[in-house]
Amino acid sequence: MRQQSYLVRKGARYHFRRRLTCDYVCSHAISVSLNTADPAEARRLARRLAVKWDEIAMYAGQVHERGTLTLKEQEALFRSGMEEELAHATRHLTAPIGPEEAPAALHKIMAAAYSVISRVPASADRIGSECIDAEVDGDWTPGELDLLRKVLSLWVTPRTVGDHDARQALLSLGAPANAATAGEARAHLLRGRAEAHRRAALLEEQPVAFSASSVLGLLDDARVAQARGVLNRPAAEALDFASVPSSHPFFAEASNIRFSEQIQELHDAMFEDKGWQPDGGKTLHMLQVFAWLTGDLAMSDYRPKHIKAYAKRLARIPLHFNWGKLGQSGEMAVPFDPQRFKELPPKAQRRQDRTLNSHFSKLEIAAQVLMETYWLPKQGFGQAITFRSRRKTIPTDDANPRRVPLMEENLKTLYGLSLWQGGGGAGRRLKPSASPTIWQDAAYWVPLFGTYMGISREEGCGVEVIDFGFDATTPYMLIRANMTKSKDGETPAGIKRLSRNRALPIHPELLRLGLREYVEAIVAEGHPMIFPELYGELNRDGEYQPFTNRGGKRFYAIAWRFAIDAAHAMVPLPMTSDGKRADFHSQRTFHYSAMASEDVSAALLARHFGHAQTGVGNRNYNRPALTFGQERELADRLRVLLREVPVVTENVPTPPCTRLLPLNNRSRVGSATGRNAALRFLA
Repeated sequence: MRQQSYLVRKGARYHFRRRLTCDYVCSHAISVSLNTADPAEARRLARRLAVKWDEIAMYAGQVHERGTLTLKEQEALFRSGMEEELAHATRHLTAPIGPEEAPAALHKIMAAAYSVISRVPASADRIGSECIDAEVDGDWTPGELDLLRKVLSLWVTPRTVGDHDARQALLSLGAPANAATAGEARAHLLRGRAEAHRRAALLEEQPVAFSASSVLGLLDDARVAQARGVLNRPAAEALDFASVPSSHPFFAEASNIRFSEQIQELHDAMFEDKGWQPDGGKTLHMLQVFAWLTGDLAMSDYRPKHIKAYAKRLARIPLHFNWGKLGQSGEMAVPFDPQRFKELPPKAQRRQDRTLNSHFSKLEIAAQVLMETYWLPKQGFGQAITFRSRRKTIPTDDANPRRVPLMEENLKTLYGLSLWQGGGGAGRRLKPSASPTIWQDAAYWVPLFGTYMGISREEGCGVEVIDFGFDATTPYMLIRANMTKSKDGETPAGIKRLSRNRALPIHPELLRLGLREYVEAIVAEGHPMIFPELYGELNRDGEYQPFTNRGGKRFYAIAWRFAIDAAHAMVPLPMTSDGKRADFHSQRTFHYSAMASEDVSAALLARHFGHAQTGVGNRNYNRPALTFGQERELADRLRVLLREVPVVTENVPTPPCTRLLPLNNRSRVGSATGRNAALRFLA
């Protein structure tokens, strides 16, 4: 048989000609000239090229090979491990040899042992005590713990199910076998082995014991779920097998998948369905907290009582709690212990009802997504698991508001600081200087935006240069979603709801202080946002590098807390009954309170502040900007603004020119003399 050398002769020269035979790579033949007419030299070069070619083909296969398992593959591996181990766990019943029987606690020990070794890699030389502690609870006796440690040292070791076993199982399924999938497959095989022993402990329980073959009955998820339900009932309430339902009482089908195992899938579905922008892991954290506080049950084991228990436990977790990550770090690295949180924490350490409601709202959306999968109702309609009823009504008490406004005296004190009157340079803006200078940046302008336009911190920090219209009859600023505030780099963001898209008239005080000249200076620098120092900095090569914590968060960290702390030292800030001081958002309260006179309509206020309109008429028919033109509507609001909102900056001097610090030094104001807001804020 002729040997394939992949050599082709074209004229006097030899060429190496071969194809990549992968489905995901172009299969056209590739020809490489060997630049030789000597057949012996051509064969030598062809052999070397053939070896390199095979290496490239293998690498291409590994790069394009899937590194995760599908849900069906995960379930198949779990079943494979469970069925294999179940045969061993029940062999003393199906084919007894001798009178000896396994001790009653063996299944408990073995299930825990397989769960423990799933926490460590197959190559581990030892099993840490933290892995064992994570699998046992207060029901374990010292004798059982000692037996578990012996089993882990002599019988069930990390190499009991190794990477080779995992790869063989993957190949038998036709799944990709690589380092990533092998580790995942090993975990599912071990999870199946642990479940086998948990099921073997149910052999004497109804309805498994009444099945035609009790051992085969352990493979029936519905029967196992019923057996566990019977086992957990008091003896007086135990049902006869004839009265046990033949299917799941709440959901269309039972599932062994735990809540934590589908969190990422659920999280991605929620964001895709709702079109949400990334939130820095807040929603993922809420889902992990729910799994931790409820014991991370199998999806079909959840009942309304677990939602009630979750709400009760969440209220008992104090503020500043080290949550960590589920199963990885912090308090959530180990199972939740309800005995640690029997009582409500002191009032000062409790979470506000609004915070709790935010958890319930997110989880209600999660429950609606799960209605299409694991929590599909048995009858095909209704919702078995809901969080709506856990939400608390927040009462409004005018005598005891949740947030107090900044008063005129506080604002005049604030704008009397050297930051607006003239101070030092970067890091010394709140200290007197031999040559006082007024520098303009976010530290200078964002508080003024809050005072004279009533916008929120994030809205003021994320405005772009194209959002200003200075040449209009009524100068205006637009508040809208933009790429500066985008969280994914692809979708404009930065508004809480559609009603926050609005145009605001610019107060003449802002023009007097040089807002137009400042924006023009930023345009000359070539930045799209008017406060570039809040979103990035220049590296050593002079390139603009974006921050991770940016916008309003950065403004608060480097400017606002130092300025308001200095003002508080001179005139104490107002405070609520529970000790919350007035903050930046209190300017929005000040602005609204000033404009909300008796002759100003609620519809005008809603448009100005970006609130949702109430009533059918306001929502559907009140369109003054479209009816009379945006210019007239802005002029009307400017007249109200000038009439109702007091001027608190009459003593702030008009800067002779726009002065900008180097970009990396802007808005860094530092503490006032005798203060250290970084360590003792508002103290």
